[in-house]
Amino acid sequence: MRRRFGLLAVSCVVAVSLSGCGGGGGSGLSVPYNVNPPPTFVSGANGQALLRFIQGSPDVPGLNGTVDVCVDQKPFGFFGGVASYGRPATSTANTGTLVSIPSGISHTIAVYATVNGTPGEYAGEECQTAPGQFLGVEPLVITTITPSFNSRWTIVLAGTHATNTFGLYGFLEPSFAIAPAGNEIISHNAAPAYSAANGGRVGFGTCSVTSVPCAAPATLLGAGYLPPPRIANVRSATVLVAVTSPLQSVPAGFYDGIGALSGTVQPTTAIASPASVAGQPYVIDLYAIDSPFGGLGLIPVAEQPLGYGF
Repeated sequence: MRRRFGLLAVSCVVAVSLSGCGGGGGSGLSVPYNVNPPPTFVSGANGQALLRFIQGSPDVPGLNGTVDVCVDQKPFGFFGGVASYGRPATSTANTGTLVSIPSGISHTIAVYATVNGTPGEYAGEECQTAPGQFLGVEPLVITTITPSFNSRWTIVLAGTHATNTFGLYGFLEPSFAIAPAGNEIISHNAAPAYSAANGGRVGFGTCSVTSVPCAAPATLLGAGYLPPPRIANVRSATVLVAVTSPLQSVPAGFYDGIGALSGTVQPTTAIASPASVAGQPYVIDLYAIDSPFGGLGLIPVAEQPLGYGF
């Protein structure tokens, strides 16, 4: 039977409009992650940051490649920070839960494989001893992040053991102090193994007619040749800045493929265009990830620009 504990201070459950969530003031709905509110102040912190986690590695053992994610000694979200392969943590759909953490201070991210082969059985309980052992099992990976004031981060578990790229990768996301003027796509190369085997780069584009197969492919502006991410170590995560591309209208689908300095990126993996979060502008994150047997996957996440103040 699945156990739950320590369900503290996350932003509201996604897949609903943020305007329907509890929170003060309207300028931001987040609360400090590692204390019980109130108070809303953490010693040394200078404000708030938002964090998302994605399981993008095909090399995690167990059912669906499921992991449990801890931030300091707290679980990542209401449901213990559970993330299966190809999904964000604490989300059954690709709406990408955001959690709020104090900015200006360091936080330890520890990722554990499922215990006893049952995804979520001990979800969150590992965090009591994180980043140490839990039931004699070490975490898969650990890193430390120090987010700045009003910043948004994504941490992706990515890569493969065979290519020596398995680890955590950090991305600095756009912030939204001002609402987006139009539709946007935010692209991330979180496929280090695929990148290394295919010229070092990944590109992204739109499918204008049908999504699968991708018809009339067109490269997203600025996203045709993205470098591979840099693996984090225990003490720090070096972040890449995600690439934002304007979108005139919502296409049939999106794709990723081998990066191209010029011309059109050719589709490798294509998906139908996802819906936005209710009440939010159409802003979609695209994450290229490694898939089994050297392939390339693509994860869409509906972003939440509004409701946090940044």
